[in-house]
Amino acid sequence: MIIPYHLLQASGSVIFAAQGVDILSFNTSMEHLSTWKYPVKATETPSEPVADAEASATVEAPPTPEGPPAKRRRTENDEKEAQAGDAGTPNSTNGQKKGRFHNKPQPVNLSNEKPFINCLLATANGSHVIAATGSDKTIWVFEHDGSGNLKQLSQRAMPKRPCSLTLTTDQKTILSADKFGDVYALPLLPSAEPTLPPTVQSLPSRSATPASAPIPFKPQANDKTVHTKRNLKALENQKISMELSLKAAAEKSAEESQPAFEHTLLLGHVSMLTAITVAPGIGATGEKREWIITADRDEHVRVSRGIPQAYFIEGFCLGHEDFVSRLCVVPGREELLVSGGGDDDVFLWRWKEKQLLGRANILEEIKNTVEPELTKVAVSRLKGFSLASGETVVAVICEKIPAVVLFTLVEDTLKHTATYSLKEQGVPLDVELLPNDNLLVSIDTTEGKPDAAAPFLVLTRNGPDSWDQKPVVDVPAGETELNGEEMQKLLYTTESLRKMSDFD
Repeated sequence: MIIPYHLLQASGSVIFAAQGVDILSFNTSMEHLSTWKYPVKATETPSEPVADAEASATVEAPPTPEGPPAKRRRTENDEKEAQAGDAGTPNSTNGQKKGRFHNKPQPVNLSNEKPFINCLLATANGSHVIAATGSDKTIWVFEHDGSGNLKQLSQRAMPKRPCSLTLTTDQKTILSADKFGDVYALPLLPSAEPTLPPTVQSLPSRSATPASAPIPFKPQANDKTVHTKRNLKALENQKISMELSLKAAAEKSAEESQPAFEHTLLLGHVSMLTAITVAPGIGATGEKREWIITADRDEHVRVSRGIPQAYFIEGFCLGHEDFVSRLCVVPGREELLVSGGGDDDVFLWRWKEKQLLGRANILEEIKNTVEPELTKVAVSRLKGFSLASGETVVAVICEKIPAVVLFTLVEDTLKHTATYSLKEQGVPLDVELLPNDNLLVSIDTTEGKPDAAAPFLVLTRNGPDSWDQKPVVDVPAGETELNGEEMQKLLYTTESLRKMSDFD
């Protein structure tokens, strides 16, 4: 089955949509503009499985020592393999012989290892687009020409897989959070000159600790104890071989310890980090400052100072009883924060004072409209939009729930506006605001009716508390195919944050 559009990001009059490993751009009428495709190496053939291990990669053989070959002791496993090979023991799966000469490596399907896009955002002025891909742990930066065309500027592999991205208020620094609890800062545009403040201390990362140096080899024999020409030659070869091995191990350790590009470890959680955002504000002396707000699996919403004092924890917004998966600073009301996760409610905070202003029950709203037997929810998308009318709308999507829940911010409370059932269309994956104050929803049609074919749905406002639904059908179907199990692992991961004790 074709993978749906699972991430949306608006940038002026252009809408970017991630579909598997590709990024497509559309105008406000949802007409296709361009496509950026993930660069596939020449050795990778995603459409066809590799026929043999020897055909999939070229491995350089180590240099052959000049001395005599080392003796190898015959083990019990060798005896068993030899007996199996001589007896022609049939394989239980394909009936072939199994032994030393028949136990070949199985083909590898490289299509299952594609690094799907799991984060997508754009700068405030729309000049750049940032994406993160999963299995290769890479952050991509693109230049946007304003017409939907992307030009790749950089790709940087992080120590661990990024799970959430955001930008600082000056739009010059990317903050990357990973599930190991670390938050890194790296410049939007890499350059020879550092763009991060010089006062930031580069702390050692728990997830990128250099490997311990190998123990130097010291032969027991030396040129004074070895006298024959043959043994002296073997001793010399042994020393050369060990020096090369130690040099290769040291180079590999240096490469794996830290990426070569400029990056700085800002802060860390002791729990699995799930979301990050940046909130602007005014400091105690009246200067403009920013704060970094992070969330984790252990029900914490943490407020830290911005760069260069990100190590300083201002406090916690406590009140969640289950994991927190999404954070949203309310646009136009940056002193307010909305958080959601595995609880029945979404929470509204005055984050600087760590004050809980109110809770909005999304479980009850969904039960009243879509699924009366529902017992729990997991918030997978939480976004706030400032409309041209001056109103602020907060949209909530829960994982595998065919509904979009809308709230309106009224003073310091969240007022429920509507819950739109999408049972016939499928399961919503993401939502974004169009320039005409309409909401664009991407849908996984495989979870809807068999004839559901609209990958997008536009919610058009026709009143204070009313929105009309209009499907968008005429869009590219995409090329990336996955089976049902792979699709579930890619698109639906939020519920897995719930701790096992919660299921008892």
